[in-house]
Amino acid sequence: MRTIAHLTLLASLSVSAMSAHAQVRGTVPLDAVLKDCQQKTIVMGKAEDGKMVKVGERISGYCQGILEGTFAVLARAGTICPKDKPVTADFLLSAIVTYQAETKTKDNDAASVAEAAFKRTFSCAN
Repeated sequence: MRTIAHLTLLASLSVSAMSAHAQVRGTVPLDAVLKDCQQKTIVMGKAEDGKMVKVGERISGYCQGILEGTFAVLARAGTICPKDKPVTADFLLSAIVTYQAETKTKDNDAASVAEAAFKRTFSCAN
């Protein structure tokens, strides 16, 4: 239950951040979001011998918030139908990048491209 509350809060904050940015500049540029998504946070952990080692990477919190927030709003509105597909920030990012590459869209509005990509990935037609 706590995870759902955190996700809902994250989605609300993400949408608020996107809305605030959009009011100032008109839209949130996709290229700026994708640039931020390239920033990785190194995740450290302890090895069996007790030494700290790099165990992986995470995309930035801003990027994750935008992706998960957009996804949550579209799912809640019934615009997309996630069903049983894995939904991680990395997967959502890859859905957008794949959509861009395959459709060769020149649209630079993060919200409209994310919506189109997520509609394609999480179609309600099936």
